[in-house]
Amino acid sequence: MAEILTLLCLLAWGVRQLNQWWLRRQEARGILHPASSLDLSVLFFVAVAFASFLFAEYRHVALRELRVLILEPALFYLMLRTSRLDKKAIWRIVDFFALGAAVVALIGLVQYALGVNVITAEEGFRRLRSVYGSPNSVGLYLGRVIPVLVAVALFGQNRHRRLIYGLTAIPLGLAVLLSFSRGALILGVPLSLLALGLLAGRPWSWASLGAVVVAAVAAIPLLHTPRFASLLDTRSGTTFFRLQLWRSSWMMFLDHPWLGVGPDNFLYHYRSRYILPAAWQEPDLSQAHNILLDYATRMGIAGLTAGAWLQVAFWALALPLRRLTDSDLRALALGLMGSMVNFLAHGLVDASYFLIDLAFVFFLTLGLVQWLTRSNTDELET
Repeated sequence: MAEILTLLCLLAWGVRQLNQWWLRRQEARGILHPASSLDLSVLFFVAVAFASFLFAEYRHVALRELRVLILEPALFYLMLRTSRLDKKAIWRIVDFFALGAAVVALIGLVQYALGVNVITAEEGFRRLRSVYGSPNSVGLYLGRVIPVLVAVALFGQNRHRRLIYGLTAIPLGLAVLLSFSRGALILGVPLSLLALGLLAGRPWSWASLGAVVVAAVAAIPLLHTPRFASLLDTRSGTTFFRLQLWRSSWMMFLDHPWLGVGPDNFLYHYRSRYILPAAWQEPDLSQAHNILLDYATRMGIAGLTAGAWLQVAFWALALPLRRLTDSDLRALALGLMGSMVNFLAHGLVDASYFLIDLAFVFFLTLGLVQWLTRSNTDELET
């Protein structure tokens, strides 16, 4: 569905761009803005992914990931970047982004209450998974949305939207809690909210730090549950298998340093050549579960460079937006930066980019920050 809608939007975008060209004879203000460092980093990311695809051993799966996770999300960014959207249109996009996450959370909560589609983990531990195959995916996706909701609720000016976003954050937070995703609960959500407070400045920086400390203290009982107690066990369980996976991923990268093994080729190389004997129970892993190793194994040093450039370009545009005079747009900018912190923090121990929903959210974040920067520049010029 995401692919079909992206291509339909691309068709509509192409018709509109052609119409603008015909009416304005390529008037610069009507069609394109000068390319930014973020634009160039996106282009470089796509080029590296394509080069990695050309050298991939399993081309059929590499082509699908190149199309679905690289090219189409980048086209989504292109449409956001070049369309002349006003403030109302931008908020409509953000509102439906929040609505989609709320639907995911509510589906999961209803299922959890009914005992349907629930994962049973260690010693009968029940985990919410909603529309996903894994509860961890709930934490990954909703963790990207929560900072946006919290930022708008706390720092926005529109009272109606602040109330709705604040109420929406409650089921999302509860869904993440019941997913018992350790990456979301220990790294992703706390660090993104802490970053939100630090970026907002005093007194919010101290308030966010205090909230994280209180949440950490309140979560101490979780450390006595089998799922969280196993975090410190390096001889068995998830932590043990994750360490084995990272060792294998590092060896894979060393054997394919420049362009990696190719898009979506990790699974086939891992289970046939690189899986360690001690990790034989989990052979069907399609990613390294670490943001650096994920880029490195898929696209090599060139992919790591592309990922680093994307981050540098993003933060170079995003950080000045803390001084926006429009309170609603400033709140949105803060939320997007918090979402990117979640991308980095949770990505240390799990997926970061290479899942379809996460890829589109990533480029949505880039596109919105680019729009906010352009809007701020146009306002200053006028």
